[in-house]
Amino acid sequence: MGHSGDGISCSVSGTGSDGSLMVYRPTMRKPRTITLGLLLTGAAWFAPAACTAQAVPADEPASVAEFEVYGQADYDWTIRPLDGEELDLEAFRGKVLFINLWASWCTPCIREMETIETLKDHLEDTDVEFLIVAAEGERPVRRHLRRYSYDLPIYLEVDRIPAAFGLRGLPTSWVVDREGQIVLLRHGEAVWDTDEVEAFLRAVAETG
Repeated sequence: MGHSGDGISCSVSGTGSDGSLMVYRPTMRKPRTITLGLLLTGAAWFAPAACTAQAVPADEPASVAEFEVYGQADYDWTIRPLDGEELDLEAFRGKVLFINLWASWCTPCIREMETIETLKDHLEDTDVEFLIVAAEGERPVRRHLRRYSYDLPIYLEVDRIPAAFGLRGLPTSWVVDREGQIVLLRHGEAVWDTDEVEAFLRAVAETG
């Protein structure tokens, strides 16, 4: 998915009827919207206005060049596991990252959390690293987690997320590839546990 009016990024891929990987790339065609089946609350998550699908044979792994890039991640960001020591994002360099920035007071954040948890479960056989980072203090996070239990790695934001990530509000999610390139950027709530998103993350994990 790429940039469109609602701030969605243009790199999501799906699977065609022949088993091929459908990679969405920018074109100069007249803007149009392609529904990929990843649903928001009462709406759909769309591919960008200027993207069309191109098939990659199922036995041909997607290369990094086939993913639209929306900037370079800044690894100078300090976070802390809820029950651990501070560390910089640098500790995860070279890994595929799914980063979600949320807060306990953010209703859309809470609504999408279960689908992130399911997505993570589906990707247990990959090395995709999930970083679910709370943009608030430890006390409200722990209070929230006493009420809602997630099988997700919860982190606290020690420093504000670097400007390179283009944060506009909560929730926001990113996928960062092994080269540190941001290949997916989602401003706002989404339903993450779809075949299209799983296929996309598997494709990113298989590159590099």
